[in-house]
Amino acid sequence: MSTSQALRDPRVVRVLTRLDRRNLESFGEALSLDTWSSDPFAFQEQPLSVTAEIGDLIYLTARAARATRAVDFATSVGMSLIYLAAAVRDNGGGLVIGSELVPAKVEEARRNVEEAGLTDYVEIREGDARETLADVGGPIDYAIVDGFQGTDNGWIGESGSSLALDVLRLLTPQLRSGAVLVNDNAEPDYVAHVRDPGNGFRSSWLPLLSQPPEATRRKLAESLRRRPADSPLATLLPEVPGLELSVRD
Repeated sequence: MSTSQALRDPRVVRVLTRLDRRNLESFGEALSLDTWSSDPFAFQEQPLSVTAEIGDLIYLTARAARATRAVDFATSVGMSLIYLAAAVRDNGGGLVIGSELVPAKVEEARRNVEEAGLTDYVEIREGDARETLADVGGPIDYAIVDGFQGTDNGWIGESGSSLALDVLRLLTPQLRSGAVLVNDNAEPDYVAHVRDPGNGFRSSWLPLLSQPPEATRRKLAESLRRRPADSPLATLLPEVPGLELSVRD
């Protein structure tokens, strides 16, 4: 059975199925850690990507928005990027600009995009998203804002705001009216920002529960049981799994 229920391109589905399997395993590995690091390079072996359910929703909403210019932050090994690129291609063409800090993940993402046959629709920029996404070359139709946390103890970094909110503020002048935004880490300041009518967004949390194979569910459950109640990893897990879906006024 394919991972994606929305995509029909066998080449794309084959890559996403492989990545989804590895992604579920990576969550189990991360959940088994007693400590959490604020250094994204400490997790260069773990994709920590979106689930297949969220990926399908990204593809479908990007198709509905007729997105032709999209942003993917953070790209990791390219899973969310591939969903977006497939949507842009199926909308008639365009460009998805990904941003990823870890060079090893950038290289893997490019290989995965090429294997999926979507290279013509993708540009991956290596480095800090607060610099790489300062100018994406035109109005943005769709953006995933889902980067790494700022500190060992939570989402707030030296700027006094989460990295997600910093990137959102950078992107906001580049978003067209009606642009769609997706975030599944639920950083509190990001969520508060997009829900404040004065900031020009309409937003809501959509609960989405993934349905991995039984063996994977057992492994994840065991990892959760072993995790200390006060583990910093709790800051990475929304109280209800899902995503914050927003639209620019």
